[in-house]
Amino acid sequence: MLTASVFVNIPVKSIAKAYTYSVPAELSFLEAGWRVFVPFGGRKVEGFILAVADKAETELAGIKLKPIEAAIDEECWFTPAMIKAAKWLADFYLCSLAEMMRLFMPGKSGLKISVQYEAVEEEGGHILLQMPMYRVVYQYLADQGPQGRNAIARALPEVKEELPSILEKLVQYKVLRKEYAAQKRDNARYEKLVVLTCQLTGQIREGYKRKKAQLHLLELLAAAPEQTLAMADLKAAKVSSATVRNLAEAGLAEIRQRRVLRDSYGDVQADRQRVELTEEQAAAVRAMEPALSAHAYQGFLLKGVTGSGKTQVYIEMAERARRLGRQVIVLVPEIALTGQVVTAFKAYFPDDIVVMHSRLSLAERNDAILRVRRGGAGIIIGARSALFTPAEDVGLIIMDEEQDMSYKQDESPRYHARVVAEELAHIHGGLLLLGSATPSLESYHRARQGELTLLTLTKRIGNLPLPLVKCVDMRQELRLGNRHIMSRPLQQLIEQTIAKRQQLIIMLNRRGFSTFVMCRSCGEVIKCKLCGLPLVYHQGVGGRPGRLACHHCDVTEPIPDTCPKCGSRYIKYFGSGTEKLEQELHQVVPSARVIRMDRDTTNTKFAHQEILARFRRQEYDILLGTQMVAKGHDIPNVTAVGIISADSSLNLPDFRAAERCFMLITQTAGRAGRHTEQGRVIIQTYNPEHYAVTCGIVQDYEGFYAQELKLRQQLFYPPYSRLVKLLYQNEDEQAARSGAAQLIAAFQQQFRGDKRQQAIGPSPAVIARLRGIYRFVVLIKTADLPAVQAFLRAQGLHLRTDVAIDIDPITML
Repeated sequence: MLTASVFVNIPVKSIAKAYTYSVPAELSFLEAGWRVFVPFGGRKVEGFILAVADKAETELAGIKLKPIEAAIDEECWFTPAMIKAAKWLADFYLCSLAEMMRLFMPGKSGLKISVQYEAVEEEGGHILLQMPMYRVVYQYLADQGPQGRNAIARALPEVKEELPSILEKLVQYKVLRKEYAAQKRDNARYEKLVVLTCQLTGQIREGYKRKKAQLHLLELLAAAPEQTLAMADLKAAKVSSATVRNLAEAGLAEIRQRRVLRDSYGDVQADRQRVELTEEQAAAVRAMEPALSAHAYQGFLLKGVTGSGKTQVYIEMAERARRLGRQVIVLVPEIALTGQVVTAFKAYFPDDIVVMHSRLSLAERNDAILRVRRGGAGIIIGARSALFTPAEDVGLIIMDEEQDMSYKQDESPRYHARVVAEELAHIHGGLLLLGSATPSLESYHRARQGELTLLTLTKRIGNLPLPLVKCVDMRQELRLGNRHIMSRPLQQLIEQTIAKRQQLIIMLNRRGFSTFVMCRSCGEVIKCKLCGLPLVYHQGVGGRPGRLACHHCDVTEPIPDTCPKCGSRYIKYFGSGTEKLEQELHQVVPSARVIRMDRDTTNTKFAHQEILARFRRQEYDILLGTQMVAKGHDIPNVTAVGIISADSSLNLPDFRAAERCFMLITQTAGRAGRHTEQGRVIIQTYNPEHYAVTCGIVQDYEGFYAQELKLRQQLFYPPYSRLVKLLYQNEDEQAARSGAAQLIAAFQQQFRGDKRQQAIGPSPAVIARLRGIYRFVVLIKTADLPAVQAFLRAQGLHLRTDVAIDIDPITML
């Protein structure tokens, strides 16, 4: 009997094994990698085949296997490379294989599974049907045929509240039965084509002499490429559908369907300009060419100052990979950067690009995947999810701004794109190219140790100087009586820049209007009921009232008129967010045209691109935003940058706080003066003497690296160790704490006396209570990660729903 090992696509940790199904004769073509539709626990679900085997009846020992119901796709979905990568990553991140394989599908599922209820033939009538509500539901389904729950509720509003329990009981006693239906969710788009099926001879012309409309259509089709035209084109040529139908009925033409593959960035156009590589760029390309030709893994770190032309190096290497017939993946950390990278690559590869990120619809992502599968595109550009595009032969993976936190997934499976990219490059025998002006300490340390090949670009294109950076001590500003968000030097810089008809970028890494709302009478801060953190005030727009929002739980509340604790009306807004800064800019520089880019203004598909395009067209003078304005943008007329609260990250309880502060200063300052003249930057800080700030001001990466590395070594933090963060969560505070404490005890017993294995905790998480759940953290530092992974697996932690495992966590919050 032909059998298949199938992982079911259900996001439940405890279902972490493959189940065996029989393969019907009509599906004997199935093999590893196919997606199938299988019965599972009384319902039908999507599953992934991992292996197919021919087993003798004796091997099955009388076990009756359920058969696979159907194949979902017309071809195998998972390539051998994808399956191999998924297995390795599931083992590394301690999650189920199905959980990791879900990442290789847009939307994490190719199916939308719906349930319908069907009336079973009545034999004498069940006692339940003597009750009016049960009887009316049964009778409706008997008359109407199978229906979903929502349809039943709409038709029978009088039983709506009791409907779930009524249906459950009727199914339990076999008066109704559930029928499962699956629909693919890709919403494929098709177009109608008209194809000429005869040779347009003189005889046919003569026969259609009096049917001018049909003869005109015949001539159009005969002159068209492959004698085929789309119905939309015929409509534009004023050919009626009746004319098409008449020709089809006469057997001279056929109406066919063809799938249309959407390209969300198809309208992006760019002119290719002659570019002469600098000596440093050319040397970097020369260093990588042999590795690319060798079809063997090699990792490179391209460290280049801001404005040094790293993107051009990426394009040169992508050209060489495509000449070898191999595919290229280009990763950007923020969706905001996608448009700029797509435009740069389109100048060289106009028809060879697909874009993958979460803001595109599921249908658009499915069409992009199909283009890659059919060989219609060889360069995949996008955010971290682009790594999971089913490419057959990846020769080059480029990871721009490799240090960025956005490359880390913050929900299970908590993968880091850098780890996934490196493993995929190993599997495909490809080249991994990490690029940044401020590489992560881990990557730079690996390069210094020889694990990655270090390439450097030390000069800006055109030998333009780095920007002039001035630091403003906000403590001194306060002493001089300035209580505004902006310092006086920054106000002067804004006025001078606008007077010269140039543009600025201002970065404040905080959304909202005010950081928190407090009662001045009793000191009560209005907090989120679910996590206890202060709610952030967001000003109303377009006549809508303002609101308080929790940026962690995503809940909103109306603004109270009085203090909920003491009843006082003296409520004051404290702190500053991007909304408030926008308002202050309008007051300080009324003539300035300001556009804001943060999470609140970029929640539609192309919002980032539209904001940046309008700013690039100089419709605005100032681009104001959170850290999404800090990286990668290359806008010719931007000559000045202001960084507000540059050192705010230094106050976070996180060992990477100084690294984040340094990177944010360096990256944001790098947006200024990239084309015609030296840029000017104002940095506002309350810690002007901190080494992260002083090194950031002069863009001294080496100086920062040396100082930070000493601290990391003393405290046994990366790059000298790997981290594993375990988050214990429970509605009962004591249960969460004791679970974490038991793990610490087991860890110390297992690794007794080994200084290379350290466990810290349990301690309350920085957000100790989130959405009503108590949270405790155990942090493991290890110089032998495989040993810790084996220990956690032996403890069964990877199967528990109350413990979140984060390997190589990017934040300690």
